[in-house]
Amino acid sequence: MDSELLVTEQIDAGAEFVRDFNDYVPVSVACWVIPAESDNVFLYIASDAIDDSNFDVAYGEVLRKLRGKTRRGLDPFQVKLVNTSHPIAQDAIKVRDRYPAAFASRYGGSSIGGMSIDGAYIYPPLSVTNVTP
Repeated sequence: MDSELLVTEQIDAGAEFVRDFNDYVPVSVACWVIPAESDNVFLYIASDAIDDSNFDVAYGEVLRKLRGKTRRGLDPFQVKLVNTSHPIAQDAIKVRDRYPAAFASRYGGSSIGGMSIDGAYIYPPLSVTNVTP
């Protein structure tokens, strides 16, 4: 899938969802990833508060936050929740912090977290003012 197919509508819907999800757990990094040779696009959301003990509950929150809301450009099956220690999260943090921006920035590298990609969009950091439930 060509990175141009990740449209502004998806980027904006992802940004809105990441802000909403940050009310549930502090989001360390979030990014859209376009895997190489795939028709899929995934929104990775990483948090220190997500781990094996609450993974299913966190996905329940994804569904709850998306239910009944019009978020064109975002399907719950596109959301991938990971711990901040995940290789994609680690690389996204490095790229984001190396090239800070006030909006989602295109990353044109050929891989992230060991995954071959056609591109990625990395969101700027969110202010963390909440506590983990």
